[in-house]
Amino acid sequence: MGIPRMSMKPLGWNRFGGWRLIASILLTFLPAIAFSQGRPDIIWAKGGHSFSVNSVAYSPDGQLLVSGSSDRTIKLWRQDGTFIKSLAIPYDINHQLFDVLSVAISPDSTLIAAGVQQTIGGGQFTSAVHIWRISDGQLVQTFTGYAIGDVTNTGVTSVAFSSDGQYLASGSKDRSVKVWRMANGTLVSSRSDHAQQVNAVAFSPDGQWLASASNDRTAKLYRTSDWGLEQTLSGHTNNIYSVAFSPDGKTLATGSWDQTVRLWNVSDWGLVFSLAQGSGVGVLAFSPDGKMLATGTWDHNIRLWDPKRGVLVDTLVGHNAFVQTLAFAPDSRTLASGSWYPEFAIKLWWPPSKRASPFAPPTVTNHSSSINELIFTANGRLISGGDTTARFWDALAGHFLSMINATASVTTMALSPDGQLIALPGANHTVKIYRTADGTLVQTLVGHTQDITGLAFSHDGTLLASGAFFDGNNDVIKLWNVSNWTLVRELSGPFLFGPFIGINFSANDALISASCESVPAVWHVSDGTFIRTFPVSGLTRFSPDGTLLTIASNPIHVYRTSDWVQVATLSDQNQALAFTPDGHYLAVGGQSQIQFWRVSDWTLQLFYDQELGYAGRGVTSLAFSLDGSRFAYGRTDAVVAVATNPFAANNHASRSTTRPAR
Repeated sequence: MGIPRMSMKPLGWNRFGGWRLIASILLTFLPAIAFSQGRPDIIWAKGGHSFSVNSVAYSPDGQLLVSGSSDRTIKLWRQDGTFIKSLAIPYDINHQLFDVLSVAISPDSTLIAAGVQQTIGGGQFTSAVHIWRISDGQLVQTFTGYAIGDVTNTGVTSVAFSSDGQYLASGSKDRSVKVWRMANGTLVSSRSDHAQQVNAVAFSPDGQWLASASNDRTAKLYRTSDWGLEQTLSGHTNNIYSVAFSPDGKTLATGSWDQTVRLWNVSDWGLVFSLAQGSGVGVLAFSPDGKMLATGTWDHNIRLWDPKRGVLVDTLVGHNAFVQTLAFAPDSRTLASGSWYPEFAIKLWWPPSKRASPFAPPTVTNHSSSINELIFTANGRLISGGDTTARFWDALAGHFLSMINATASVTTMALSPDGQLIALPGANHTVKIYRTADGTLVQTLVGHTQDITGLAFSHDGTLLASGAFFDGNNDVIKLWNVSNWTLVRELSGPFLFGPFIGINFSANDALISASCESVPAVWHVSDGTFIRTFPVSGLTRFSPDGTLLTIASNPIHVYRTSDWVQVATLSDQNQALAFTPDGHYLAVGGQSQIQFWRVSDWTLQLFYDQELGYAGRGVTSLAFSLDGSRFAYGRTDAVVAVATNPFAANNHASRSTTRPAR
């Protein structure tokens, strides 16, 4: 294969002859490099979190809501819940982000701070605070200096800006309360007065006090004039997880796992009220107008209190998990809440109404797991599969249309060629067939003895293939007759075991492939004859014309189906594969990139490395629209995005050849 070369004409514009000569030599003897295009040209995206929502915060100007999650992402949302983007921490193999525990926005609404837990190798962890500029999403500062430990005693659990924006405070599992001067990043105070981890920090509105709360069942007050310890508040009988000052600065609230919230008088630190919650308190927040105090508890509820009288006003019911973060909008009219396992949801409330509006789509929460499968339909829909649901979207505008609640984790799904039926995993190792028009259950297929891991319809619509997890006894792929849902045959092979994943038919339905406990295998469909396995591991995908079989190994291998000769070795981005409908390009998604390879000469044309989720986990599914104009990608952090195909018919001619396959 020849080495591709870029046009030499641009070199003539360079008035520095020496550099022109060097450039000419490099272009002659080295393969050209495919440059990053940054962020895909996203048409729409729908966000979610695939693990606990640990912290939410509104910008003081009311334009943004930011969330931090154990799925290792920080996400920005508009006030109405529309997903905007994720903030990225540059990937460093030696300091990998493990958990985002807390977020805060500066008083001037220009900066976001996030308290995180990071791995440093050897089973050790540490903590850090990262600062982003909101206007361009750039990481501008990182505060370190925390203790090294294990997963239980590291991580910045809370961050808070002072009201004038001059200081940032943090509380950490290493028992420390640290304060930095934002102007120059100087550490001005670091104290470890608490006997156990610090769960929360908060500045008083007048800037005179910094409060901290701890698992040692105390809250401590520090003077900001000299950062000295002023007072220790005792009385709680279990961990204190939250602390907050009232907007007028006269009251301090502490929330504890002892099922009480205590209100303290700032003038003398005396106890004013002890509010019984009936369940452990994980978070509390005052409304900016001071009229309400919201508490989030283990029983999944949010309670609204009149803090002046210590009276319960309302209870907001709607979460299906522990509520562990709360934030009022600046106008006090909207309350945002985030929840823990297994819901991983952010909801918007309009107190004191009990009405909740989960983030986009407006009537249901988005996916709460990795997006495992994406399918474009002929009638303009996009179907996304994840958690226990298949969700239907308007593929052009991104509007939520409908949802099918499966009875098992949707790790795979398949759409019939006519678009009328969708196959999903079901409870008790079954396959469920639903009508896409109304979500009606049509058929339940019984026969597997483990959870379903692979599904595929043949292109002529006559067969459905299903595969399951390893059971050690009946490890086969089953082929079902779609006309009457009877079992046609079973596919097996020497030393092939489940899970059977990535099942797909060749274009003429003559062949079927699957990854069998990571071993790729191919069979004849007509009689179930086993053909061969391959000396690599990974998901399989046939090209649209059936002449190629790609295997998402590390690196990706491409085989010619006529004689099974390997024709190319591509990339180490190997979590998702999709051909363009015309078969001219192969899109590859992985931990940190989406790459586009030209099939005619297997050269890497371009890649995206932004807005792909957390670096090191990234993209889990890819699909192209039937006309090839758009592609969709799903992420480990529960985000579904639709973007313009850079090689659609109207613009692919402008792209240049770049890096050849190895």
